[in-house]
Amino acid sequence: MQSEHTTAYWLPKVKIIDTEYDSKKEFCIGIAEGKITHLREYNPSITIPINYKKIDCENAFVSVGWCDMRALVTEPGMEHRETLNTASKAASLGGFTQVAILPNTEPVIESKENIYFLEQENKKMNSKVEFLAIAALTHKAEGQEMTQMYDLHKAGAVAFSDGLKNISHTGVLLRALQYAQAFDGLVMQLPSDKNLANGQMHEGITSTKLGLKGLPSIAEEMMIQRDLEILRYTGGKIHFSTISTARSVELIRKAKQEGLQVTCDIAAYQISFLDEDLAKDLFIFDTFLKVFPPFRTQNDREAILKGLKDNTIDVIVSNHNPHDEETKKLEFDLAEFGIINFQTAFAAIRKQTEHVLSVEKLVEKFTTNPRKLLKLEQPQIKEGQKVNLTVFYPNQEWEFRKEANASKSKNSPFFELKNNLKGKVIITFS
Repeated sequence: MQSEHTTAYWLPKVKIIDTEYDSKKEFCIGIAEGKITHLREYNPSITIPINYKKIDCENAFVSVGWCDMRALVTEPGMEHRETLNTASKAASLGGFTQVAILPNTEPVIESKENIYFLEQENKKMNSKVEFLAIAALTHKAEGQEMTQMYDLHKAGAVAFSDGLKNISHTGVLLRALQYAQAFDGLVMQLPSDKNLANGQMHEGITSTKLGLKGLPSIAEEMMIQRDLEILRYTGGKIHFSTISTARSVELIRKAKQEGLQVTCDIAAYQISFLDEDLAKDLFIFDTFLKVFPPFRTQNDREAILKGLKDNTIDVIVSNHNPHDEETKKLEFDLAEFGIINFQTAFAAIRKQTEHVLSVEKLVEKFTTNPRKLLKLEQPQIKEGQKVNLTVFYPNQEWEFRKEANASKSKNSPFFELKNNLKGKVIITFS
C-alpha cells in the first residue's frame, strides 16, 4: 500500500519498535495533518475519532521511517532507467521515508545547483520520500580532482563519495579525509581495487566452472587495508559501503577495536544468494544475479551474519541500481552490474537474519544508525511530533510479483521467487 497524504488515519493495535516503548505492549496511533495526534496504549474500549480512517494493520509493528544510505536514482540524465517519481513510489512501498542517492547522475552531483535541483524536486513531488544528496568527492566522479566539499556540505550534501566508483588515488583520499574533518564530514568509499576487480562474478570454483573471469576478494580487502592505513595517518572518519567478504568484516572489526572512526554497510541482498547459485539451473548465467560486489561464498555469508550481530556492520542499504533491458538482458560478461531493491531490501535481509538478529536490532540498522552517520534528525514517535513512520509485518512471507513493481526498471532476481522474502511493509507516513 502506498503512502497517503491528506486523510486522517488510525492504526488500531500495533507494537512500537523504539527504545522508549515496550515492544510487547500494543498501542493505538492517530495521524492527521502530518503529525501524530494520538498515541495510546491499546484498550478494546478505545473508539476511533470521527473522520479517521482505520488502517487494516492489527498486530503490525511500527518504527520510525526507514532511511536508505545508498541508492542510485538516474534522474537527471537517464530517466529511462528511473525517475525520482518512480523511485519515490518504490522506496515508499519498501518502507523508506528518506533515501540518500549516489552522485552518479548526468550531470554528476557536484555543485550547489545539483543539490538545489534535488531539493526543488522534493518539494515539487510532495513525496513521502525525502531524497538526500551524496555529493561527488571528485570532479565528475573521476577520482582525480576534489570537489568543493565545504560548499557542498553547506548546500546540504549529507556525505561525499564517488558512488559507483572508488577513490583509488591515495593522495585524493588522504586530502579528503583531512579536509572533511573541518566540518565533520563523512567520506564514503566503495572498497575495490579497480586494477584487480575487472571480472564478472566472485573468483572461485564456480567462476572457473562457468568460464567467467572472477572478481577476487583480495581486490576489496586490499583497498580496505590501504584506506585504514590512511585513516590512521589522517584521522577523520570513513564509511565502507557494500562490503562483501569475511576478511573485510574482520579488518573493520579490528579497526573499530583499535578506536578508528570507521563504519560500514552491506547491501540488503548480499547474502540472499551465493556465487554457486549462478551454476544452478534456475539461475545459470542469469544477469539479474550480476551485482557489485558479487555474491560470494557461504563462509563470507557466515562472517557477514556475525558482523551484523556484533555491530561490526552498522547499516543495511538497498544499493538500488536500476537498469533497462538493453543493458541487462545481454550475455553475462556484457551485462551491467546491479539490481533494483527498494521494495525487497528489508524482506531480503530479514529472511537471512531472522535467527541471528531481533527485529529491533535489524530495524536499528535501517533507522537510527544511518541517520546518525549522516547527521540527520532522528524522528520521534510521540504525540504532537511530525509523523515519520513505517508500518510492517516482520514475519510475513511474500513473493515479489512483477505487476507490483513500482520501479521503472525490472532488473530484480526476486521476481516470483518463493521463500526468499520475509517482512512485508504495509504503509509509510511522513
